[in-house]
Amino acid sequence: MGTESLLSSGGDTSEKDPAPAGKEDHFRERVLGSDLRVMDGDFMGFDENNLGESDLDQIHKTASSVLESFSLMWEEIDERCTSLEGLLKERAMELELKERSVMERTLELKKKEEEVEERERKIGLLEKSMLLRLEKKEQEIDMKQYLVSSVVRLVCEKASEEVTNKLEERRKEVERLSKLNDDKSCELERTVLHEFDLKQKESNERWSKEAELVRESLKQLKLREKELSLLDEAIKEKASELEKKEEIFEAEKKAKAEELEWKSEFLHVKEKKLEKREDELDFKLMELEQRTIQAETWKRSRGKLLAQKVREADSHIRPFKRHKSLREHMHGDEDMGIDSASASPPVQISEAHERDIIEFVSINDIDDEDPEPIMCSDSEFHDYSKTMSSFVVGKVWALYDPIDEMPRLYGRIKKINKSRSSLQVTWLEPKDEDSVPVACGRFTYGATETLSHSTFSHEMQPIIHGKNFIAVNPRQGETWALFRDWSQSWNNNPEQHKPPYRYDFVEVLFDFEDHRGVGVAYLGKVKGFTSVFEQAEHNGVCQRVINLEEMYRFSHRVPSFRLSGEEKEGVPAGSFELDPAAVVDHSIYEEAEETERQSNDCGEGLELALQDDPFIILD
Repeated sequence: MGTESLLSSGGDTSEKDPAPAGKEDHFRERVLGSDLRVMDGDFMGFDENNLGESDLDQIHKTASSVLESFSLMWEEIDERCTSLEGLLKERAMELELKERSVMERTLELKKKEEEVEERERKIGLLEKSMLLRLEKKEQEIDMKQYLVSSVVRLVCEKASEEVTNKLEERRKEVERLSKLNDDKSCELERTVLHEFDLKQKESNERWSKEAELVRESLKQLKLREKELSLLDEAIKEKASELEKKEEIFEAEKKAKAEELEWKSEFLHVKEKKLEKREDELDFKLMELEQRTIQAETWKRSRGKLLAQKVREADSHIRPFKRHKSLREHMHGDEDMGIDSASASPPVQISEAHERDIIEFVSINDIDDEDPEPIMCSDSEFHDYSKTMSSFVVGKVWALYDPIDEMPRLYGRIKKINKSRSSLQVTWLEPKDEDSVPVACGRFTYGATETLSHSTFSHEMQPIIHGKNFIAVNPRQGETWALFRDWSQSWNNNPEQHKPPYRYDFVEVLFDFEDHRGVGVAYLGKVKGFTSVFEQAEHNGVCQRVINLEEMYRFSHRVPSFRLSGEEKEGVPAGSFELDPAAVVDHSIYEEAEETERQSNDCGEGLELALQDDPFIILD
């Protein structure tokens, strides 16, 4: 095999089977020894100034031994080439397996997309069924109202018929009595006069009784008329109550429809965030695989260059000088005190190759500063959801910060568009321009923007000082989040203040005052619940005062609801249920730390590779 075959085979050297340094040194010593023997023989001949047959035989033996050593060396190189070819085949098999895993990943993503479409279809069917139920309920209410009115009308008609019938019977009875009276008067005229007087008295008494009966019947008729009028008033009141109930039902139906619309929109947003998170994880996995492939390719190209330089050094035996590794070459500014004559490189590496090496190393040092979308769980005892009816023009609300989805931005509602579920807000910007997130202090009005109602968290209670500024500070009884790793150096070095953040949660004990600050009590999570917190120690401290210089420690206000302890077994009295949307899940920190650890492992692996197989730079 020639020099070109050695270059091609030496370029695929794997880091698992590098050429041992001991063998190279042994080979170099053998070549040097043979050369020294040849040189000694030559010097001896020159000293004696006589080249005999014995000297020629000795030179011939020395040359034959050198040729035998070279033949052994070529056999070792052939064996290494065959082993490297086997390693290349194994690497090709690994690449095929990785391609298959990527194809399986794409199939899984397609299945997930189909599942999301199926869920959207189910949500549409659910909305249709809810609309049908509402229409049926309206029809039932209309039918009930019609039946009530018809029953009331029938009752009134029946009562009026009964009264008229009774009056008619009374009238007939009076006519019959008058007729009988006439007949009896005729009979009395034909009777004896003394009997007439008696009959006359009896008839007078009877007439008086009948008159009393008529008066009583008239009184009963008037009472019946009063009862009918009262019944009419009762019917009118019932009708008004039914109208009020109908209005209340319409309002409840409208509120439920808005709530259902908001929940469906919130579910859609959650699904989008989940899809985005999956896409980002897949992208990171592909990026890590590409970095691994780039590292292997770079090591193979470096191995080719190393083998070529070693062969050139072996073919030209020169005095050795100080060897300089790639790591020292890249950080030469730190070793300026070393003598330049003793550290000068025998063979220079091209600037383009060195730039590629530095660029590859710098890829592993780039941090992904884009925040991951945070998904929150539902609260257990209090509903923190909001509808369009929750917003009022002129109120100040907290909005979610896109850095880590925490509600530390503020805006004042300028206009409400209920048809599009959007609001026009004027941003509140810190009066003092700071490069770190600011949740407390003085704010001024900034730009105006239209946003969806889902970006709003909760209403704030700031102190408005006319058109000059608006002051936002923690108030007694509120719950806030503090930056756990806060330092005053963040104000001067904003690059130190970057996500992911860690928080401690506190209850505000008294309002902010310039001369003493804010008093807070630390909160700890109650085991067995999603977002229930109670007062607890933090590093041996239960309560503390945050002075004016430390107000930037406050990250954002956390909406909360105080619990009485009767909500569920195990709930402490006086504890708080915090809004899960304003409480970060610690699993996100663990994932971020794992990603950072993988990046650091990749960088350490590259440094170890550079230390194990440094470039040898020769003159």
